[in-house]
Amino acid sequence: MPSSKVGLDADTLMADSRLSSRATLYHHWLDGRYTSLRHPVFASSSIGAMPGVTSKEDMLRYNRSRQDMEPQACGKSLVTTNDNLPRWAASESRLSKPSETVATPPPSMTMDIDACFAIIIGQVASLAARNMASNHDLGAAVNETTPLQFARSNHPFDWPARHKWIYTFLVGLTMFNASFASTAVNGAGTRIVKQYGLSREEMVFITGSFIGGCVAGPIVWAPLSEMYGRRPVGLASMVLYSITNIGCALAPSKFVLFSSRFLAGACASSAFSNAAAVITDLFPPPLRSRPMIVASLAPLLGPCFGPLFGALISTDLRWPFVFWVLGAVGLVLEGVLFCVPETYQPVIDARMNTTARAPSSATWRQRIRIFVLINLGRPINMMCREPIVVCATFYLSLFFSLMYLFFVSWPLIFGPPGIYRLDTVYTGITFLPMAVGGILAAALLPLCDRYYRKRDMAAGTLVPEARLLPTFFVAPLVAVGLLWAGWFARTSIPFEVTMLAGIPIGAAMVLVFQGWISYLGDCYRLYSSSAIAATVIGRSISGATIPLATHRLHEKLGGIAYLYTLLAGLVILTAPMPYLVFRFGDRLRSRSMYRPGRA
Repeated sequence: MPSSKVGLDADTLMADSRLSSRATLYHHWLDGRYTSLRHPVFASSSIGAMPGVTSKEDMLRYNRSRQDMEPQACGKSLVTTNDNLPRWAASESRLSKPSETVATPPPSMTMDIDACFAIIIGQVASLAARNMASNHDLGAAVNETTPLQFARSNHPFDWPARHKWIYTFLVGLTMFNASFASTAVNGAGTRIVKQYGLSREEMVFITGSFIGGCVAGPIVWAPLSEMYGRRPVGLASMVLYSITNIGCALAPSKFVLFSSRFLAGACASSAFSNAAAVITDLFPPPLRSRPMIVASLAPLLGPCFGPLFGALISTDLRWPFVFWVLGAVGLVLEGVLFCVPETYQPVIDARMNTTARAPSSATWRQRIRIFVLINLGRPINMMCREPIVVCATFYLSLFFSLMYLFFVSWPLIFGPPGIYRLDTVYTGITFLPMAVGGILAAALLPLCDRYYRKRDMAAGTLVPEARLLPTFFVAPLVAVGLLWAGWFARTSIPFEVTMLAGIPIGAAMVLVFQGWISYLGDCYRLYSSSAIAATVIGRSISGATIPLATHRLHEKLGGIAYLYTLLAGLVILTAPMPYLVFRFGDRLRSRSMYRPGRA
């Protein structure tokens, strides 16, 4: 309801059609326009109509003489106001029109229960009028005085906790689906290679093209979500994702397959930036750690279950059914997203105050120029000019590329061409320890949240750098996992022992996403979607390109042990970066053009 700055009077309030007829009747009674059948003398609306009373001074003298008689009618004394008028008369005079004066009963008449009731109603109406006159919002005042409507906050922070957690899990499903679709085709890779005659690099590019689409997608989806809201962007991207998967299933050539996979990745990538931004919208910083675990765990669990799913589907059915199932899942998630309301606060405020928005005088060309240069360019601008985003993008890109390199090189240990020569189904099972490690890390994250709360209490304000504590353990865990898998991969050691190397690697992936994504959410409140989109662009570029060199590096270095040792050394070199950001992050935030950390 549009707001108004004018004061509120009784006539304005009582004119509201939502008030009951009985309340309106009481108002007319108190206003002198309703006459009690038992007391026709109350119909007089002027002083001269009363016998013996011809002026206001006469009425005052009469009131002083009646102060001892009126308490007998009500059973208790009436306290007079500063102008020596009884309180019931003063309240009625405030509610009456300026040209009217309330008539007083003649000396010979005794007040009964109706007059007593009128006094009580007048006092209540006077208090209500004074309280509501101080409220400048007419819509809020009507909601407070009307029992049919209750005022409630529109800010997502104030929504019920149960609803916010439901929305968190629903958007987490979209993140799981996006990462799940990236590796689901790996389980059916051998059959796709036979049909299209693909090389090893082209087989890797089926996954790489999907991840490459995640480079282009966030450039569009993240700014659109900050202009039109999270909900329409999620719904539109999910429909397009389902359509592109149908194109993958019906692809007549490998070029159409690669193009369709690229488009599918571009549409699915909205979940990576949009879902984490929704969580940022729903929860204030002190309560954001636990729901952000969903955004950190979902991108890891999806790739772990994807190869097993693809192997099971392609074993009993033809490989196009993998994409048919992915398209059907996308349609199901479309229905799920219909249950998620809009969470972006500026868009909610704009929809609630449609009349307060001034019409824009910009032409359509100016609007397009602003959209392209400012909105679409914001993630690129943040990735190039924001030091915090630069550090987060580099660190996440490195470990994201290592994760997909790990998925590509894992069959070189367990698959048919590898050391243990397991079939595709058992090879898919060997990815599950990574999921176990991610779940274990998620169970320990509340300890890091406790440290974050202590830092906030000690500083007396929010300390976003405390979110980086989980990233301190990422480099050592990944190095241990790579060395474990590389040097234990031999036929003399059971494959069950070697596959357990995925536990520290999976734990590290959850910790790195939890730390950096939570940190960006605290630093960039309204622009968190663009900041996260910048990291998605960077890590998608690395994830789409670096794994293409896996087979050549494996051949040139002389085995999987030397390849993983080289990667472990690179990981150790990046270990100091989280400590440096933790130490100097407050200075970097103070120099940001987006004023990070000040939501």
